Amino acid sequence: MKKIICILLGLAFVLSLAACTAEVDLGQTEPTTKNVDQDDLNAALGQLGADSLDLALQEAMRKAMAQGVTFPAEDTPVETMAPPMPTGVPIRPEDVYPLMDKARAILDSKTYTVKARGSAPPTQGMPLGTTPITFAVDKNQSAFEAEMNWTNMMRAMSEPGSQEYNMAFINGATMTTFFGKKIRFITKPEGSMILFVEKNSYASIPNDEGGDSAAANPLSVEGMFGDALKPSTSGNVKASKVTDGGKEYLCAEIAGDTDGVTLLYYFNAPDGSLRRIEIKAKNPENGNMETMVLEIDLLSETVDPAMFSTAGFKAMSFDEMAQMGEGGFAGLFG
Repeated sequence: MKKIICILLGLAFVLSLAACTAEVDLGQTEPTTKNVDQDDLNAALGQLGADSLDLALQEAMRKAMAQGVTFPAEDTPVETMAPPMPTGVPIRPEDVYPLMDKARAILDSKTYTVKARGSAPPTQGMPLGTTPITFAVDKNQSAFEAEMNWTNMMRAMSEPGSQEYNMAFINGATMTTFFGKKIRFITKPEGSMILFVEKNSYASIPNDEGGDSAAANPLSVEGMFGDALKPSTSGNVKASKVTDGGKEYLCAEIAGDTDGVTLLYYFNAPDGSLRRIEIKAKNPENGNMETMVLEIDLLSETVDPAMFSTAGFKAMSFDEMAQMGEGGFAGLFG
């Protein structure tokens, strides 16, 4: 379970890496937007002042906004978090062992798809709100797709109340315009790719790890999350029956021996399907105990081959990617 303690930082890493390349969604519905014109932009930049924002960066932002970038009309971050589950009634651990074995067998098969909504408490560097994500593994290849809120991501990377924080929605909207809402990482033995799904383009990343498995690649599903999704065969197991929203769940709580990590797996009582994973761990950056929640919409032994394909996507180099947008996207952030 050693790798599990890095799960929060691992997700932060992949989402912040995506923040250098793709875009995010605010959830089920689109936010209200308005066009940014030159007056709006100048007024926003004027609030920062020339001393607090590099002049070259200001000019790059002016050029970007001149292309008709939009940003959310509401200047309020979306800070949603999956509500906590109620305390359950203790039951025998033996009652949840078959459910744990069933989920573990699917993940051990190395051919599976997980669709989930991930959320964590607001913390520096982590996205605010809930992020729809998809994991797909098919033998020696894997894919990780996220649909993120760029504005919230940029805000999470800034100090609340700072001038940069107040400017974050413009940065995030610009990234959205250039790269779209969804980003997908594909890893194969020969290397990795970053796909900008809505822009039908991708960039290749040579695999420096070598080996015959994509699992060795840090951008692969297994490389990022290790066995965090899989119920452990070690550690103490407590079981309970939980009722939430009129639905009944069987919960398996597994406490690690030395990592200080607790995992809770919630199974739908009628059919035994895995519906939720909670990972409770100490944040290495601030020492606080935090909970990451994955609300599972699907755990399937089937995969969509399109998750691993670049068919219909245009290849681009990282140099070309950096030049997306007038004046170059890279120039937007220095």
